[in-house]
Amino acid sequence: MRHDGSVAAWRRLATRDVVIDGVPVPAGSKLLIVSASGNHDERRFEDPDALDIRRDNATDHLTFGHGAHQCLGRELARMEMQVFIQTFARRLPQLRLAEQRFSYVPNTSFRGPEHLWVEWDPARNPERCEPALRRAQTPLRIGQSLPKSVTRQVVIDRITDLADGVRGLRLVAPAGQTLPRWTAGAHIDVECAAAADPASGGVVPWRSYSLCGDPDGDAVAYEIAVLHEAEGRGGSRWLHGPLRVGEPLHIRGPRNHFRMDEQAKALLLIAGGIGITPIAAMAQRAKSLGTPYTLHYSGRSSATMAFVDGLKALHGALLKLHVSDRGTRADLAALLMQARQAEPATQVYACGPPGLLQTLEAAAQAGSWPADGLHSEHFVSILTALDASVEHAFEVELADTGRTLQVAADQTLLGALRAAGVAIRSDCESGLCGSCEVPVLHGDVDHRDRVLTAAERAAARTMMSCCSRARDTRLVLGL
Repeated sequence: MRHDGSVAAWRRLATRDVVIDGVPVPAGSKLLIVSASGNHDERRFEDPDALDIRRDNATDHLTFGHGAHQCLGRELARMEMQVFIQTFARRLPQLRLAEQRFSYVPNTSFRGPEHLWVEWDPARNPERCEPALRRAQTPLRIGQSLPKSVTRQVVIDRITDLADGVRGLRLVAPAGQTLPRWTAGAHIDVECAAAADPASGGVVPWRSYSLCGDPDGDAVAYEIAVLHEAEGRGGSRWLHGPLRVGEPLHIRGPRNHFRMDEQAKALLLIAGGIGITPIAAMAQRAKSLGTPYTLHYSGRSSATMAFVDGLKALHGALLKLHVSDRGTRADLAALLMQARQAEPATQVYACGPPGLLQTLEAAAQAGSWPADGLHSEHFVSILTALDASVEHAFEVELADTGRTLQVAADQTLLGALRAAGVAIRSDCESGLCGSCEVPVLHGDVDHRDRVLTAAERAAARTMMSCCSRARDTRLVLGL
């Protein structure tokens, strides 16, 4: 439905003047809304031209429309297809596609083959050879799957000690198939089945790890680097445990909430500690693109810094190391000034511990760095439990349906939406991953996430429902 859906485009008439991405659309304009193009938007789907039924957002397609204009018959169609496929599979279990050349209906709005030739051996029909099969019922569910239930299996191909307290894992598909492509800044979620949260005593199995290496390189493997955090939530302890080569793991993704601008005129890349994982991939990609860049990598000691030899070989003088036990520290304010002098439109990407990122953000603010020119990925949330004595309740209107919900002072927007039966994707629920993003049509948002840039916050077109709230008493969401 996403990759090659039957509905390619819809015709619409603009009812009022509107501006979309800077393009004015006068009232009365005739529009061709090409949903098939939206279904291949690389900002929404990693490697969008690949058919991957295990991508966790595969059901986010526009084939049935969106919002108030979503197809009213979609649920009926799913029910009909469920009955049809169950019955067809039971009556003709040996059915197969015949060898053929496909021709398609000549239509700009709808896509489908003019003919679909199939073949089977009537002598093998269940009513002739195994009547019991004809009566057998095989449950089949057609519809939207829960994002967290869509996983793929990989196996550990290699385990490497990259630095003190840093373990590298190379993961491959069980049968050696190619894996979906990924872009610099992307991550995967790994199921750490035995990872217990010491704070709650419960099992919190999924952890996110940035993909490192060359995005254009090995198509059959993903590589991650994991820092051993003794006081963490258990994921790193489990991945630093007695894992073996050949052992299976389950992952979700890849997904990218820290995407590098490949049209940038110049890049300043800053990493601290294990934050080198996404930044190393960005440096590799920048080199491939021929984009001017410098890479600054900070660490407590040489022994704790992963990938140093490979980075030196690949980037040479463009790599700058700042090692605390050698007395060298990065002057972030000076780095920003030098980058601006070399290219005023330089884009900055940074990942590392909270102290480094807070210092960088303060230096950028003091130096009047453009709000949309600094991009940071945080590994640690600063959120605390909601305090009802400090927070205030607010009202949310869902524009597509006209429903109004109340969000209590001690309740997240995500919690209120789910309680009302509105399905919202989420993952970390700590304001770090961006999975629970919802569109905002009206209202002043109190942004508390670590995902949106300053420019995106100022535009107030979106918010993270797991943590952000209304500054006033009401918000209107595009749901």
